[in-house]
Amino acid sequence: MLKKLIPDEYYNKIEDIPYNTLYANGIRLILTDLDNTLISYKEAEPTEALYAWKHKVEAMGFEIIIVSNSRKDRVEHFANLLQVPFVKFAKKPLLFGLKKALRIASRKYEAREIVVLGDQLMTDVFASKRLKLHTILLKAIDKKTEILPTKINRKLENFFLDKIERYHPRLYQQKLDLYVREKDV
Repeated sequence: MLKKLIPDEYYNKIEDIPYNTLYANGIRLILTDLDNTLISYKEAEPTEALYAWKHKVEAMGFEIIIVSNSRKDRVEHFANLLQVPFVKFAKKPLLFGLKKALRIASRKYEAREIVVLGDQLMTDVFASKRLKLHTILLKAIDKKTEILPTKINRKLENFFLDKIERYHPRLYQQKLDLYVREKDV
């Protein structure tokens, strides 16, 4: 189970991801979390940087679907403004939301064509790794604005990070060390 909490890659923010490399490797669908991945919880509208990111990756040939655990109408609001499909109340780490996103995608994608972007090991990474999808963990944009369930997940995450470091030190060093060093900065 511990290996399913280890992302394939880690970056500080969505703009740091090497999309040219992902595209060259056959990735065509981006399933992304919303809160603290694309925008902070306190944002009411997409930022200019978010619009620029969206236009850049779509121009490269990627399809984007937002997959959020939030039940709030803000998911629909952001998705509509960005003009991308969405799944709200995705229930990650359950597979329900990711599978729903795959059904609403413009075409049927193979697992090797999909990347999942998210800021949480316990939800985004764990769910996507169980579907054998490429996973990129991102530094949370603004932890001060996180809601209670996310704060609980962060505490649980620390427990599992210690276990991963103990039982899979090489993978921890390669995939998680930078995340752990930067996550509270």
